[in-house]
This record gives sequence, structure tokens and C-alpha cells, in this order.
Amino acid sequence: MEKKEGVIATYTHNNGRIGAMIEINTQTDFAAKTELFQNLAHDLAMQVAAMGGEDLDKQVFIKNPEVTVGDHIAEVRKELGEEVTVGRVVRHVL
Repeated sequence: MEKKEGVIATYTHNNGRIGAMIEINTQTDFAAKTELFQNLAHDLAMQVAAMGGEDLDKQVFIKNPEVTVGDHIAEVRKELGEEVTVGRVVRHVL
């Protein structure tokens, strides 16, 4: 099934001097509207603001250093029962 739904999440840090925007996609609008998916989007935007977007799946997840971002996404995928992918990632620093 094609991933046509999702959200764009943003996060600003350090008094507005660092900002991140990330696109997270899933298969259905229903899944995209869940609290679990919305929290994932916010957490990944915060991750990108803190650590950058390069090799995101391999980064240690800042909210749980015992797992990688890829592991966390896989857990959300399992809970939702739908594919979840990261689309575009943008980070700006002043």
C-alpha cells in the first residue's frame, strides 16, 4: 500500500536559533492522526534539531538512549500496524 498520508512536524530550539522540519508518512489518515504518530513526528523533529538529519535511523534516540531512531520508528510501525517512513528533513541553524 502506498504511503500517501502523514504530517509535517516542526521544532525550534535554543531560543529560536535552531529549527527543524520533518515529513513523516504513513498509509492512512487514521494512523496519521493518532497520538502515537503525532508524538513520533514531534520527537523526530526534536531529534533533527538536536542531532541533525544525516543517518537519522542510526542515531541514538535522544529520548531513550538505549535504542536508535530506526528502532523507535520500527516500534511505532509495529504498534500502528502500518508502514511509517521519513520523508524530507530540513534543519536550519543561525
